[in-house]
Amino acid sequence: VNRVWAWFTGGNALTRIGVVILFFGVAFLLKYFTERFTMPVELRLALVAGGGFALTALGMRLAASRPGYGLSLQGAGAGILYLTAYAAFRLYGVLPEAPAVTLLIALSALTVWLAVRNDSQPLAGLAIAGGFLAPVLVGNDGGPLLLFGYFALLNAAIFALAWSKAWRVLNAVGFAFTFVLGLVWGREFYQAEHFATVQPFLALFFVYYVAIAILYARRGPLAARDPVDGLLVFGVPLAGFASQAALVREFEYGAAWSALALAIVYGLLFLALRRRREPGFPLLSRAFLVLAVIFATIAIPYALDNRW
Repeated sequence: VNRVWAWFTGGNALTRIGVVILFFGVAFLLKYFTERFTMPVELRLALVAGGGFALTALGMRLAASRPGYGLSLQGAGAGILYLTAYAAFRLYGVLPEAPAVTLLIALSALTVWLAVRNDSQPLAGLAIAGGFLAPVLVGNDGGPLLLFGYFALLNAAIFALAWSKAWRVLNAVGFAFTFVLGLVWGREFYQAEHFATVQPFLALFFVYYVAIAILYARRGPLAARDPVDGLLVFGVPLAGFASQAALVREFEYGAAWSALALAIVYGLLFLALRRRREPGFPLLSRAFLVLAVIFATIAIPYALDNRW
C-alpha cells in the first residue's frame, strides 16, 4: 500500500493521476461512441488505437530525458491498446476470435518488451492494470471462455516477466486483479454448467502464481528481510481455494477432494524444494509443508457431515 501511495504522490504525481483519469476517460468514450456517433466503428476504434500508439511512441521518445513522464505515457498507451482491442472484439464484434487473440498476445508481448527495455516495474504495473480493467469498463457478455482466456493472456505476460525480474508489486497487482475480479465480477460463471470451462483456467491461474512465488524465492533479493513473497505463498491458496469451493459447491465432496488435491500439490512441492540450496527455498519449502498440513486437515470436515 505504501509503495502504491508513493507512486501516486512522488515525482510526477499529476502525470500519473492524469494517466489514470485518461484511461477511464477512453473507456467511457468507447461506450459513448456506441450511443452518439454514426461514423464507422472501425474508424472510431482506429482513432482510439492511434492515440494509444501515439502515447506509447511519445513516451519512448521522452523516456531518456524525462523518465517518469515517459514511462507513465508508455504505460497509458499500452493500457489504451488493451482496452481498444478488447472493445473491438467484445463490445463491437469487429474482430473475429482468432485475430483478436493474436492481437492480445502481441499486446502482451509489447508490454513485456517495454517493461524490460525500460527496467520499469511501474510501467508494467500500469499497463497490466489497464488490461485487467478493460472487460470491467466495457462489459463482458461473452461467457467464461472469453473472460478467463483474456485473463490467462495477461497472466502469461506477468509470468514471462517473473522469469527475469523479481517485481513483487507487479506480481501482487496481477494476483489481486486475477482472483478478486475472477471471484467478485465473474462469480456468475462459478456454476456447475460452466465447470468444464472455468476449472482449467482456475488451475492455470493457481499454477502461474505458485510458480511466480517460487521464482521470486529464487531470483529475489537474497539479503532482504523477506526472501519469500508471503502474499503469494499464502494468498494464492486462500483465494484459489475460495474460488474452487464456490465452483464445486454443487458437487458432493467437491470441496473435500479439492482440499486433498491442494494438500498433495503442496506436499510434493515441499519434497521438491526442501533440499535446494538457494537462501529463499528452505523457508518457502516449510511454508508449503504447513499449507499441505492445513489442506489435509480441512479436507476431513469437508468430507464428513455435521454429526461427525
